[in-house]
Amino acid sequence: MSNTLDNTSAPSSPGSKNDQKEEHSNIENLTLQASKTIILHPGSSHLRVGRASDPRPVMIPHVIAWRHSKQKTHPRSRMKLLRSCDNLDLDELNRIDDTLREQSNANLTPWKSIAKENGKKRQETLQEGCGWTWTDTNHKPEFLIGDDALYIDENDSYDLFWPIVNGQLNTVSKSLTALVADLHALWAKAIETFLCIPMKDIGKYRAVLLIPDIYIHQHVKYLIDLLLNEMGFSSLVVHQESVCATYGCGISTACVVDVGHQKTSISCVEDGISHNNTRLCMDIGGSDITQVFAFLLHRNSFPYRSCNTEDRMDALLMEELKETFCHMDLHRVIPELQEFHLRRPGQLSLMYPITLGHETIQAPMSLLYPKLLGRKDEISCVHFSKRNPGNCEDPFDDTYLALTRTKQEEAWASKREKAAAAVNNDSIEMKQEDMEDEISQNYRDTVENSVPAPAHLIGIDQAIVWSIENCPASYEDELKRRMYSCILVVGGALANFSGVENTLKARVRECINNSPQSNMASQVEVISKAKDQDPSMVAWKGGSVLSCLDGAQGLWITREEWITHGLRIFRERCPFVW
Repeated sequence: MSNTLDNTSAPSSPGSKNDQKEEHSNIENLTLQASKTIILHPGSSHLRVGRASDPRPVMIPHVIAWRHSKQKTHPRSRMKLLRSCDNLDLDELNRIDDTLREQSNANLTPWKSIAKENGKKRQETLQEGCGWTWTDTNHKPEFLIGDDALYIDENDSYDLFWPIVNGQLNTVSKSLTALVADLHALWAKAIETFLCIPMKDIGKYRAVLLIPDIYIHQHVKYLIDLLLNEMGFSSLVVHQESVCATYGCGISTACVVDVGHQKTSISCVEDGISHNNTRLCMDIGGSDITQVFAFLLHRNSFPYRSCNTEDRMDALLMEELKETFCHMDLHRVIPELQEFHLRRPGQLSLMYPITLGHETIQAPMSLLYPKLLGRKDEISCVHFSKRNPGNCEDPFDDTYLALTRTKQEEAWASKREKAAAAVNNDSIEMKQEDMEDEISQNYRDTVENSVPAPAHLIGIDQAIVWSIENCPASYEDELKRRMYSCILVVGGALANFSGVENTLKARVRECINNSPQSNMASQVEVISKAKDQDPSMVAWKGGSVLSCLDGAQGLWITREEWITHGLRIFRERCPFVW
């Protein structure tokens, strides 16, 4: 028999063709929707902005420089790139050395030997320029942003300002109104310059704004008003960084450890919800690592003798050296012979040889031993979620609900008292117990299982354990097991160091072994580069994923709705507990 019939494909049905057309149409609509959505992830050091359809965001220094008159008589304010770090606790440094000896089973090279070697080093002048120049300000622009602002000659008539400090709006240096005006100028210029979208067309675009897990309600309100009213986006979704980080990695449940330039935020996320009692934020981050590294380099006779981290160019050099040389690999061969280049506009480049010792691992370890930083304000450097203070635009907020719930419980108590005359005491007690169980069982479980909040700075390993131990109660602590098995490290300050996964895993296991949850130590797993993504862009990527989800379509707030209803509509559409 001929095989002709076997080789002939069956004609497709009209239904399958329609399905294919519908699927193709959906893909086209999704692509168009993504190209019309802008994701904004502002941070202390960088702003990440881009279309949801872009594979990577544009990342620029989150700084603005305003021009001022040279006739000003008062001294100009110059914000430093790095925090001062003059009171290092050297006893804590000795503790780090003891840990390194114990875990690496090797003798540490004395720092005085490293200093002796570096004292013999001499720079070499290269017959090449630095490859860049100071920003041209001859046309006297009113303000500059990003790299243009960062590379302004310090003798030029501009003042630099970072709108976000320690992950929050920098209201210490400016009023909230002036600060929002700075953000308006900075973000609008970034969108026009790097995304090539004129602001007159911004009404055709939607926006997704990423905010910290521990946020200030008033600040969020001002940012929403900025994007919808001032800048003119058609609609907006606001979500938390930790939840977006899990979206970006394709992980449903994780303890998210976000280590940024000036803050470290930890939160346990389960199926798109950040548990309120697990949130912790500390004002330590990559900037502190850089300062510790600079201190240790100077102690070891840093060949570039005149380096001063209060100078902007030298601070940028230290950031570069930290990202190039620092690590958390306990088994790397030390000392190392390396070299670095010193580049300044209008000058020939200098090449410095350098011998590096254990300062390359001691500096990142400072986040595990925060007492090394010598902070005098340790108590004010630790933050937790705060209750919504309320707003006149939203009278039915959680404060109102709490008050009305109290009145309802009083009414129930009154009914129980009246029922006491009709039934015996035993039945009354049973009804009371049933009602209490129905109303507050989850709350009592949370209180009974909660761990006291730290009163001062603690190491990241201890903070991770504290956060996970404050997860809601679950059957056989299954939720805590899932959190310990997926500790997700994101942000650009720690996750890029080689060896961070093994070092952090060992430290968390050590903390658990000294706690009642010692049986979970073997399940601890740390992820720093999920799907080989840049950890500093994971949350932004999650924001782009969120904007295209079918389930997120009901979260969008239009400009008209915001103008009409204000915070009330935001509380109803908000994807987290407001």
